[in-house]
Amino acid sequence: MSTLSNLIPSQTSLGAAALLPGNRFFVRAVALEGEGVTGQVALALEALSPFPTEQMLVGHVVSEDGKQALAYAAHRRRFTPEESFAWPDDCQVIPEFLALCGERPAGAGVLVHRGAERLLALAWDATNPLPVAICVADIADADEASLGAEAAARAGLAADAPITTVSGALHSKLNEGDLVLEREGGKPFTVTKNGLDEADIRDVDFLEARRKKERLNLVLWNLTRVAAAVLILSLVMEVAAAGIQWRAGQLKALNESRQGDVLEIEADQATASRIAEVRTKSPLALEMLAIANEQRPATVEFTRINCKLNSALEIEARTTNPSDISAFERALKEFPEISGVTSKDVRARDNYTTFTFTISFKVDILRSVVAKAETLKAEEAAKAEAAAKAAEAAKPPVPTTPVGTTPATIGQTTPVAPVTTPAAAK
Repeated sequence: MSTLSNLIPSQTSLGAAALLPGNRFFVRAVALEGEGVTGQVALALEALSPFPTEQMLVGHVVSEDGKQALAYAAHRRRFTPEESFAWPDDCQVIPEFLALCGERPAGAGVLVHRGAERLLALAWDATNPLPVAICVADIADADEASLGAEAAARAGLAADAPITTVSGALHSKLNEGDLVLEREGGKPFTVTKNGLDEADIRDVDFLEARRKKERLNLVLWNLTRVAAAVLILSLVMEVAAAGIQWRAGQLKALNESRQGDVLEIEADQATASRIAEVRTKSPLALEMLAIANEQRPATVEFTRINCKLNSALEIEARTTNPSDISAFERALKEFPEISGVTSKDVRARDNYTTFTFTISFKVDILRSVVAKAETLKAEEAAKAEAAAKAAEAAKPPVPTTPVGTTPATIGQTTPVAPVTTPAAAK
């Protein structure tokens, strides 16, 4: 910016725009109809300018209602190559009088701005929002009244049109992509983001190259942001992984310190599982024998007993009364725990009849019956223990004997031995 200020005398270069001297440009107000604003402005400038548009640096701004454009142009030779080369790529290059376009008077009138080296006169009529005529002169060559009258005459205003004189530095800034131009203490004029390239006086090729550069910069910026986010995420993940590893080491050390307890618990669990397995899967030979013996007639004697597959008993027996065999078989079949009884090898020898019974049991029912019996037995034992404790508590307390006394002297007067003296003894 300092280079540009040195190369162009009195040029204002602040903020987001380089404000070029207004006396380098000629200005025309263009009435717009429909679409194609750029084409309409180009046709108007071709009709007004004595030079081909290829030799001109042109730009324009459009009013908010889209019905008027303010076009401005300058021959390329008005700026030296050094001046053109010094224009910054990252800001707009526009004439300085645009900063005063937001100070439209209430009706038709002229605004004259007194700067450090130049006077700027902008004339409005009663209908158009943008100036219809602009005059610029050095302070040494004109005064406010004469320049204001000249601008009013160019705009076709009445001779008594009001002329307002103002002063103050011209500034520019960006607000959410829009270019805001204003005089210090005055009203702002805004060039929207979509109209920045049309307002800039530089070549279309340069503006297109700048747009491509801006898009590339945006892509690079987004990639940089993504890379930074990935880097931060990687750092967070590394920290998290270190924390997890540290916690895992703590847990491992804790597990190792409790390895003995773990082995003991596992052994207890294995023992408990073995006990449960024995209780649920162990053979119930004695219980099956008890059921068979319960219905055994008095004449029947068991000579041999064999438990088969944990669900059946094979009993070899003998009796002196053969009719008791069938009675014994019928009695066994009536038990719900028994699924079937088969007899074989019935033989009569000497005074006995020998036979073999195979008794099949319903193991699940038998186990449930045994479990209920054990539960009842445990309840009866608990009741007996509770009754014993109650009886013990109901007994009266045993009286205690004071130390140094015998039971016979408790509550009685202890006799005192008589005292004898030598005189009494005589």
